[in-house]
This record gives sequence, structure tokens and C-alpha cells, in this order.
Amino acid sequence: MTVDYRKIASDWLSALASAFSAGDATLVAQLFVPDGWLRDFLVFTWDIRSLEGHARIASYLANALVAAQITDVRLNEIPNFAPRAAVVPSLEDTPAVELAFTFECRHGHGRAHARLLCDVEGSYKALSLFTELSDLKGHEELGTLPLRDDVTGIPGRDMQQEWADWVQEVETKPYVLIVGAGQTGLHMAARFKQMNIPALVIERHPRIGDSWRRRYPTLTLHTVRRHHTMLYQPYPSNWPEFTPRDKLADWLELYASIQDLVVWTNAEFKERPVYSTETNDWDVTITREGFEVKLRPAHIVLATGTLGEPNIPDIPDMERFQGCVLHSHEYTGGTQFAGKRAVVVGAGNSAIDVCQDLVFHGAQSVTMLQRSVTCVMAREFVSGMQRAAFPEDVPLDIADFKWASFPLGLMKKLMIASEGAMWDAQKELHDKLRKGGLNLNMGPEGQGLYLLVMERGGGYWLDKGGADLIADGSIKVRSGVSPQKFTDRSIVLSDGSELDADVVVFATGYVNMREVNAELFGENVIGKTDEVYGLDEEGEIRGSYRPSGHPGLWFASGDFFVSRIMSKALAIQLKAIQLGLLKHDGRRDGAVDKV
Repeated sequence: MTVDYRKIASDWLSALASAFSAGDATLVAQLFVPDGWLRDFLVFTWDIRSLEGHARIASYLANALVAAQITDVRLNEIPNFAPRAAVVPSLEDTPAVELAFTFECRHGHGRAHARLLCDVEGSYKALSLFTELSDLKGHEELGTLPLRDDVTGIPGRDMQQEWADWVQEVETKPYVLIVGAGQTGLHMAARFKQMNIPALVIERHPRIGDSWRRRYPTLTLHTVRRHHTMLYQPYPSNWPEFTPRDKLADWLELYASIQDLVVWTNAEFKERPVYSTETNDWDVTITREGFEVKLRPAHIVLATGTLGEPNIPDIPDMERFQGCVLHSHEYTGGTQFAGKRAVVVGAGNSAIDVCQDLVFHGAQSVTMLQRSVTCVMAREFVSGMQRAAFPEDVPLDIADFKWASFPLGLMKKLMIASEGAMWDAQKELHDKLRKGGLNLNMGPEGQGLYLLVMERGGGYWLDKGGADLIADGSIKVRSGVSPQKFTDRSIVLSDGSELDADVVVFATGYVNMREVNAELFGENVIGKTDEVYGLDEEGEIRGSYRPSGHPGLWFASGDFFVSRIMSKALAIQLKAIQLGLLKHDGRRDGAVDKV
């Protein structure tokens, strides 16, 4: 039987538009399945929220639906958005339809995406609805680089001088100061530029991309290239699928130039910035290549990296050890450890990379200490999921929008329901790892790698070669033990055993970026901010891209996809404050709508 996806989508959307027009929050909620999800970016409130179930959705909309003034709801039928069949993980046997639509609302233009499920009575209701404020009216995001389109026939126009004047304005009167020129900071700057928000980026290292160049040399991004593509800037068609660190670093440097971003390298705070509640800006002194510069930005965005400073456990008698002790952040390659007995503490992404490199460079022995259970997934399995989410034949901005339309709380439930299928699909890999002694799970709740990374940065993927090294004992695994103390030439473990060692590498992660920035701003500022990164009770990223708790201070965290999509939400909030449409005291519940 032929299914009319357009009619299904149109009927549901007509009912939703009527409920919006009537301002009836209960009626809107009834258009969802009982455990359906609403994810909202700035349409109904100046916040980023995810709500599950009729009661929570109705409660959220009760005082916000009428004020949102949603009108002109239109089905989006352009390619890649037209109504079509949808496949929902763990619900593959349930007929589903996806659709997108546009609308107008109080603050500007909106867009949305919905996934509908067919119930036992044959009616379609929403499993998920994602609503997003896509632009402020009259201040839409530019489609081309500003000041770079040479318009001929305008007497006296000097495009190069206009550009130089704009750079000077940004360097002397930035509205936003972005700290950190990694991919997240550059995404912020590029997005702000397209929305006419003067933003200056400062980077403490000598070159853009050094935050990647300084990591261990075997590092390769564990995501397919479409996932880690930069905003507005696709890679060349012959770009490697998994990008090595130095190549990515060079690309970031090129990206800043192509996107006309204003970045100061060798620049950092001389002293702690001070915020004025009277003038609503920061008093900042920056040391740049030995010179001091005073600035008064209204906002500071901390894009200093989701991973903060290296975390090294305090192990007794470390100073007694006569070998080499270092963090994986300092690891520069295994050549210097050829013929040495190596112990790697940790069993995550960095640990396996370092272990493999030590084996390949002739270490006498390599032992990995797995302190607790680890989620490991097959590289080809993860890559397949990423390619499905970011297909090559779909424009990246559309793929990003569709992936963002999946509330992470809903995704977690679906992944937990699919846990058995994930184990079955990767049985060969996991059998090898268990043979080598590795203790495995699919996350504490069975949620899989992606959600585990979002929640706490845990887990990793592994290819066949890495699994073989563990299975054949080239990498020896000691599971369920941790270092207790050092001796002159060994490390004593929690089970009382002793490992002879010449080098100990702590692949034990990093402290949270909030803790690192406490040193820059002081506890009186950072102490007012919310926790950063991980997922909150609604499944949204904590403390990032929305009010931090302190006025004028914002955090930007997460991977390439996260900052690509979330940079727009942050840019709209800052633009609304700049235009006087929004007044904010820094708390999530402190927004005052001035429209």
C-alpha cells in the first residue's frame, strides 16, 4: 500500500498550527505520543530546553505559548526536508514519518523538525518536535562574508579600507571576547561575524591550531570527516576520513584566514577580568606579545576546551620513582621508550592510542591498567552511525539541523533499548578484547558510546588492529586495579601486586574546563556559574551556550557538531542583548524580554 507521507505530515501540522493559534498548551501536548519529546531552542523562552511527556510539555508551554506568537506555519518541501518515511532506532517496525516546517514568532523566524509515529489506531503523533529560533527579524545571518563582496559602480568605495576599519573596530571595541582559538572558539567567531557581532579571539599559543599540534603525535580524530567539518567550510573532496592532529591544526589556521577572523595569538589575560554591573561590561587587560592592551567587551565566551588541564592522580612516593612519569598530554611518541617497560594508567581513548604507539616503537612490554569498566565500540560500527547521521549527499547545515532535532534524552532511551543489537553487531571485536582481559560495557546504562561521550567524555572506538594487540597480549591488560604507590623501579597496585616499569604514562583524563577557568577569573566569578559539560536532567549540555550564572560570561564546549549547531543559539542570545531585545542577569531564569 502506498503511503502518502505529505498528507500525514500536513494533517498533523495543521492540527499543531491550530493548537498554536488557539494558545492551547494541552492541545499541543496531546499531539505527541505519551512519552514524546519537545526540544526548544529560544522559541518559547530565552533558553535551551528538552521536555518529555504530555505533562512536562504542557507545563512548559502553559505560560509561553501565547507569548511566542507563532504564526505562518508552513510545511517545508524543499529537497532533504520534504515529508518522508523515517527510521527510529529500536522502533524500526513502527511506521514513522519525518517532516520539517517554518514559522514566524515573536522574536523572528523559526524552523522545526518532527518525527511522527503511527499508534495502534492508525493516528500519527509526534515522538519528537524540535523548534528553533533561526534568526532575529531584521538581523538575519549573512550568507556571504561581510565587506568582501566588491560592488562595482559605487563612487569612492574602498573595500580594503572598509575591511581595515572593521578589523580596527574589532581589535579596539570588541562586543565579545572569545578565549581560545580551537575549533569551538573559531566556530563562535565565524558565526558572530556573519551576524555582525564584533568578536575578537585570543589564543595563548603562538599559532592557531597549537592546541592540537601539542597533543600526542599519534592522535587522529575518532570521527568521520563530515562530523568534524568546520562551519561554512567543507573539506576538499580528497580529505582523509579520519584526520590526523597536525593536518587538523593547519586547517584551523587556514580556516581563520579564509573566514576573516580576528585572532590574537601569544595573547592571554594579564590579570583577572573584572565585571561592572553598572556598565555591563568587563575590564580586561591582555598581554599580547609583550604589550598590554585594555579592552571593555560586554561578553566573554570561554572556548578553552572541554578538556581542561591534565589530571594526574596523587600517587604516594612518585618522586621516588627513577623512571619517567608523564601525562598522555605530554607524550611525544614511543621512539624514546624503545626497549623500556611501559605502564599506561587508564583504558580510554588516549590510553589505547599510547599503548599501540609504544608497541609499534619497540617497547619491551606495555601494560594497560584498566581501573574500571570501559565502553569500547568498533570503529566501523561507529563510523557507519556517523555517516548515516551526516551523509555526504546532504548539505551539512541540513544534516546538522536534523541531528540536532533528536533530543539527547530520547536518543539515550532508544540506544539503551538497542543495547542488545549493539553487542551483537560488534561481537568479534568484544570477544578479542575480553580474551585480552578487558572489562567491557555499553555505558553504565547501556546507552552506547555517543551518549557516554556527551555525558562524561568516556569510552572510545577501536579498529581490528588495536583489538588484535590486546587479544595476543602485545598490550597486557590488568583490569580492576589502580596504582597505590611507587617504588624505585616499579609501581604497586591495589591488589598488592607489583609491576616493574621504566615509564608510567597517566592517560587519566583532564579536569573540567570550569575548574581551569576558576584560576583565570577567581572563585567569586566562577563560583556563581553552573556546572559545565555533561548532560543535565533534561538531556541538554550543562552550562554551555546558555546563561552561565554570571552576567556577561558564557561557556562554549563540546565537539565539532555541537559548536556548529549551538553557536547559532549563543549568537542569537548575544545579538538580542546587543539590540536591547533581551536583558539578562546571567542566570538561566534571569532573562527579561524587552520586545
